[in-house]
Amino acid sequence: MDALVNSIGMGGNSVVIAISAALLFFGAEWLVKGGSHLARQYGVKPMIVGLTIVAFGTSMPEFVVSLIANVWQDSSTIALGNIIGSNVTNIGLILGLSGLIFPITMQFSQIYKGLIFLFLVSLLLYVLSLDGAITRGDGLIMIVLLIAYILYLYSHPQDAPTEELDTDLNSSMKNVALVVGGSLALSVGAWLFVESAVWIADEFNIPKMVIGLTIVAVGTSLPELATSLVAALRKHGEISVGNIIGSNIFNILFIMGGVGMIKPLVVLESRVIDGQTFQIFPHAQYIIMMLFGLVLLPLGLRHRIGRFTGTILLTGYIGFYIYLFYGRAG
Repeated sequence: MDALVNSIGMGGNSVVIAISAALLFFGAEWLVKGGSHLARQYGVKPMIVGLTIVAFGTSMPEFVVSLIANVWQDSSTIALGNIIGSNVTNIGLILGLSGLIFPITMQFSQIYKGLIFLFLVSLLLYVLSLDGAITRGDGLIMIVLLIAYILYLYSHPQDAPTEELDTDLNSSMKNVALVVGGSLALSVGAWLFVESAVWIADEFNIPKMVIGLTIVAVGTSLPELATSLVAALRKHGEISVGNIIGSNIFNILFIMGGVGMIKPLVVLESRVIDGQTFQIFPHAQYIIMMLFGLVLLPLGLRHRIGRFTGTILLTGYIGFYIYLFYGRAG
């Protein structure tokens, strides 16, 4: 696989990135659809399906990509960049684009608890990372918090974003095929995605953290993009914003926690300065992620993410890219 990726060059790797992104998108779709239908056929309540299979399924692209990057490629900075970049992408690009195309109306009372919790878990991730790694103990803390979060949403359904689930549940065999096919598509797509991303980073001397924050983050955020655009189109503003908040919380607790428990993640970024390599803690990236979460508080008070606000979010997202490639990545 490494030889193939190395032999096809930039054009070929760009095609591989596109194909693997499609595999991640459809793999997540098939896994969520098949898994949720199977669960409901066996009598699982729709809300439980939404809080578990749907929530975990839409986060599977980030999880599988981060797991492969950290465990098999030993590129933990791609995994970290994927999570931070996905959270920034979810708010800056996805909500910004949703507001620009389909203005979103929402009730602040239905999202403020999630926003506060998102900021707290983002701050927790920052504090746990300050020693230079996400250890197995750190991962366990985050997984316990995730379980507590799901239990809270189950006991307070008014705080949980709810989507309309399909009424046509298909046959059991078809649902099993969707689960198996989705899992395979996710695995192959994630492997190809990471291989090509690592090749691009090495070939053009781009820090792997930057690759994770940009190319990888956008590719793994495709399910959230589709879900939020559909919700915004149907004028389900709370669902659109709630899905983004929930996805960002899952990205931190489920992905960073789960991957960290399997293999500790080193969060220090290698930087070459005057010919010497230094290990630097990426404070700015954590802070930018938290700021993108905090910006939703005043937006929520306005009860609307319209075209003007969407333009501001997209401008901030583009500014994030400019900072990555010209302000510090050089």
